Amino acid sequence: MIRKFSVIHAADKAPDAVEAGRVLGLADLEIFRAYYIEFDTDPGDTQIAEVCAVLGAAAGVIAEPDRPLRDDEVQITYRNGVVDNECQSIVTMCSLLGISACAGKMATIYRSSAPDLASRLRETRVNPTIEELHVEEPRYETLLPAGYQDRAEHYDLRAADEEGLRELGTASGRNLSPEQMRRIRDIQVQTGAAWTTDVLLEALDARWSDHCAHTTWKSLGNLLKKLADASAATRNPNIISMFHDNAGVWSFYDGQAIVVKAETHNGPSAISAYFGQLTKVGGVLRDILGTGLGADPIGNFEYTALGLPGSAAPIAGRPAARELARDTIRAVKEYGNTFGVPMMSSRMSFHPAYRAKPFALGGSLGILPSELADKRTPQAGDLVVLIGALTGNEGIHGASASSAGATMDVGAVQIGAPLEQVKFRKALIDLRDAGCLRALTDVGGAGLNSAVGEIGEPTGVWINTALVPLKTAALPMWRILLSESQERMLLAIPPEAHAAAKRILDRHQTRSAVIGRFSGNGRYCVFHNLSQTEDDILACQHGDMPDEVGDRGFDVPYALLEFDVPHRATSGTPVRRLPDVQWPTMGIGEMGRLLAEVVADGEVCSQHYADSQYDSTVQGNTRHGPRYGDAHPARSGYWAGTPIDGCPAAAVVTTAFNPWLFEIDPVAALRHTFCDAVAGQVLAGVDLADICLCDNFYTPHQSESWAEWLVAMVDELAALVRRFGVPVLSGKDSSAGSIATDEGMVHVPPAVFLTALGKLPNADGLVSEQWRGLGNVVALIGPRTPSPAGTVAARKLGLPDSQLDPIGLEAFSRYLGALAGHRGRFASGVRLGPGGLMSALVQASLASGLGIDVVEGMSGIGSMFAEHRAGALIEVPADVFASLPPELDAIEVGRVSASAGVRVGGEELLTPLVRENWLESFARSLA
Repeated sequence: MIRKFSVIHAADKAPDAVEAGRVLGLADLEIFRAYYIEFDTDPGDTQIAEVCAVLGAAAGVIAEPDRPLRDDEVQITYRNGVVDNECQSIVTMCSLLGISACAGKMATIYRSSAPDLASRLRETRVNPTIEELHVEEPRYETLLPAGYQDRAEHYDLRAADEEGLRELGTASGRNLSPEQMRRIRDIQVQTGAAWTTDVLLEALDARWSDHCAHTTWKSLGNLLKKLADASAATRNPNIISMFHDNAGVWSFYDGQAIVVKAETHNGPSAISAYFGQLTKVGGVLRDILGTGLGADPIGNFEYTALGLPGSAAPIAGRPAARELARDTIRAVKEYGNTFGVPMMSSRMSFHPAYRAKPFALGGSLGILPSELADKRTPQAGDLVVLIGALTGNEGIHGASASSAGATMDVGAVQIGAPLEQVKFRKALIDLRDAGCLRALTDVGGAGLNSAVGEIGEPTGVWINTALVPLKTAALPMWRILLSESQERMLLAIPPEAHAAAKRILDRHQTRSAVIGRFSGNGRYCVFHNLSQTEDDILACQHGDMPDEVGDRGFDVPYALLEFDVPHRATSGTPVRRLPDVQWPTMGIGEMGRLLAEVVADGEVCSQHYADSQYDSTVQGNTRHGPRYGDAHPARSGYWAGTPIDGCPAAAVVTTAFNPWLFEIDPVAALRHTFCDAVAGQVLAGVDLADICLCDNFYTPHQSESWAEWLVAMVDELAALVRRFGVPVLSGKDSSAGSIATDEGMVHVPPAVFLTALGKLPNADGLVSEQWRGLGNVVALIGPRTPSPAGTVAARKLGLPDSQLDPIGLEAFSRYLGALAGHRGRFASGVRLGPGGLMSALVQASLASGLGIDVVEGMSGIGSMFAEHRAGALIEVPADVFASLPPELDAIEVGRVSASAGVRVGGEELLTPLVRENWLESFARSLA
């Protein structure tokens, strides 16, 4: 029995309806929700009234039962088979009311008098891969995804020829190469098995994917080891763990450690930015929770690069850049705010190279006691316990398809449910502190196959997929194993601690299931036995496998699961010879018009429309950032928080990335990026020895010289790590940035996003970013990168690409030393970057409400719009400026005045148009 409940605003419109009406140009647009509930038995009038009372409990809304869709209304729901996040909440609500329900579904209803409402929504609000639009009331037979449970398919690879192996390796969405299929045939022969199952094929497809095994980097000379070796060579005493756990661990203060990780969800975000970006935030939070014996997240950061606003999607049926941007904002807001961590940094870029597959990066920090920071391993006999959300038919082949750059479909989209993760967040900390955990890991890419396979490798492990709680009535064994359903964690719990652990999990309303044991036999075994119960597993001795396993997927020694990646030869660092391009001559009036265009660019303009929706003060530990300014909020160059109650010590985060630079010269751009992130830390107040990095490479795999560029970039980063003693603790490589589209191949530029984490003992030592004192000197300091190459102004002027400026490392090192020695004398300091000095002055004036008269020597176009990416704009008293050391290379720009604005040659350039463009351009671009 399915009933519908419509929840309507009785008076004022919902806030999202006002905004959507503005975007769609529909002044009378109204939006409300409807909930379909499938009851186990026919509910009576009293029960229907109780459901209405709960759904309509919020002020200003009413709930009506069985209200059909009207002629002026359009309804959008998820397609059948896409499990609705709200389903479990709806069922739980009914259960608390004493009403038996088995499933739920949420719909969004739009109402307007516009005759083309449906077509407008179809063009801008519907993602056809996962959603459907209704203009008439839909009829549902059931809301339950049915599913099915087939037995494992068997193949005798010994009898297969090369063509048969090739076809089997790519059947059903797999991406196994002929070499890998031959290796699987060898496994069958060496184990003496009569057959190989589809379960083993799928498991190894994921295990050997680039996402899980870093095959691209291994094929080019084990690039990851280069970075790890360079980082170890720094001998930095702050290193606790690097490239070993779900996240890197950096020593902090008072016996605590800071955990840092960033990862990308590029492929899923191209299909559905809402779910892709939702799960990028949730996934990186689980990496923090799954580090050591469990860290508690204390902050999030995110970055997204999309195609140019207004551009069409290059793959038919996919959402365009504007829709991806809007869904990104909604997803990041919903997960971060729901989970309860402050947003440290958020930024969106628009670049044509990301029009087919965005760069969707999410990062997080966490904290845990240093003594619990080491990665732990299970012992033979420990229980394999799965906690969190149900496992469904989503995220299938997410790891392997995204790794191969293959065409992804709706099956590869993970569906996030933040509340599930909220419930087990504190449960994990309680389990840790109660001594119930031997080890843990998150369930992310490649699902249980990766989580179980990795955590079980030191000992051996077996699991029964029939005991995995499902969203659907049934699923084949391999789909249970490979599902990337979100909000799940895998725990190794000693048998004697299980009862205590179960009490803690139940107290936090966290679902749990014992699905196997760690065996001690060095084998990885998966089977599906419907007759086995959790009690049967608890009764097993020393992790011994049961005699009856039902349908066996595979049982293989870990030693046979390795695959030697073929080496790929490279031909040396590519050389790009670009012309030297000079800045044109330009009068003050022309510069004013250029400024209006520059501040409207996505790299420069205020993104307050998006980042104001993200909670940046929750937990009460944010000391600085992500915005500054008393008059208008400007984006901060760093974030700082004090995560230990009663301790003044601060964790500091800076990020650096500019796709326009990497498009010109990936290696030179990497040096600019490194210097930018590190100099930003030192400017904020951190000592060089207390800085570490997290890297996120996003590179193509089919463009010209992609391999040579990647090797050269890693070599450059390793050299910089050794030179400055700043280790890389963690990272993630995404090497499938070449995408076949309707318009041909689209390649992202070889690039790396760097996150720098620093620490300082007292947050009082942080450098302010807002102008403070009338009459103070505003000065440009640091290494100069004066050419127009890669600048916003050059793009606005239509200048051709030119060579990026070199940054001399000796001069940069002297600059960092002088900066550390004199930053305590600065009244304020901000990093320079996109838009150059002029954009920094505009933002400083708007943020503070103060002004500046630029000195005559700084009034040229090159002086004003060059982007000195390792430099800074500082404010100091006049006597301090006179005594600054030559290593800072300080040049006076002007003096702070009470009259707001930026005046060059006596002419005001911070005009109303410039102000409006900076404040409103981002929101306008998404309308």
